Parts: sequence; C-alpha cells; structure tokens
Amino acid sequence: MVQLFLVLHVLGAIFVFGPSMAFTFIASETRRMPGHGAFAAAVADAIERKLVLPGAIVQGITGVCLILVLGVDLTSPAWRWLILGIALYAIAIGFAFSVQAPASAKMLELAKTPPPAGVVPAGPPPEILALGKKLARGGQFLTVLIVLIVILMVTKPVG
Repeated sequence: MVQLFLVLHVLGAIFVFGPSMAFTFIASETRRMPGHGAFAAAVADAIERKLVLPGAIVQGITGVCLILVLGVDLTSPAWRWLILGIALYAIAIGFAFSVQAPASAKMLELAKTPPPAGVVPAGPPPEILALGKKLARGGQFLTVLIVLIVILMVTKPVG
C-alpha cells in the first residue's frame, strides 16, 4: 500500500506541477506575439483550472494517505521536516486558489475583450501588462515553494 501511494504521489507531482512550468514560456511567447494573447490566456487558465488546482488537492490527499499508511509521528525529530513541507504546501494551495486563480481568470476575461471598434492598439492595455507581471511574480513564488517542498521531500533533513 505504501508503494502505491508513493507512486501516486510522485507521479502526481510530475503530472500536476510539471505543466505549470510552461507558463513562463507561454507568457514569453505572448509578449512576442500579443495577437495570440487570448489563446495563450485560455491555455494557461485551462491548465491551471483543470489540471494544476485539482491535482494539487489530490497531491495533499496522497500525502495524507502516505502519512497515515506509514504511521508517521510528526513530532518525531526524523519527521519534523514534513511539518515544514506541509506548511509550505498549505501556503502554496492558499495562494494558488486565492490569488493566482482569480488573477488568471481576470487575465482571460481581459484578453478576450477586443479593443473598441476602429482602435488599433499599439500594444497590450496597461491593465493586462500589470496583471501579467502580477501573475509572473505569483508563479515565481509558487515555483520557489514547490522547489523547497521537493528539496524537503528528497533530502528529508533531520534536526
């Protein structure tokens, strides 16, 4: 049973968080080709809503299952690192649902709104640029959290 949950947990991390690493490239290509901004926003939003957010919840479930199946004592010095990992996970989930997801949905709405008739924009509206920067900063924050969690899971520091 331990191996099953461990495989599900590791594969979940790969399949759930791996695609989110593409957001940087999607944003970069959108800056190069702003005419495709609505499509890029739709792709990024779909990946986040349909894969990353639900998958992140499943990651928590498989993690809890591992803790229960292994009979982990979180107060034991050998497992205290896991408390930090759980705290970082909780911060990441809270941030993803309360900040990134609404910002992504807003970006999709803004990107789908065409400019007024007869107006040829010189570039993306300032609101889209500001929101793009906010999403980029949020993505960087989440990436740092994921990397820290992975480091903890791999190194399992005792202290």
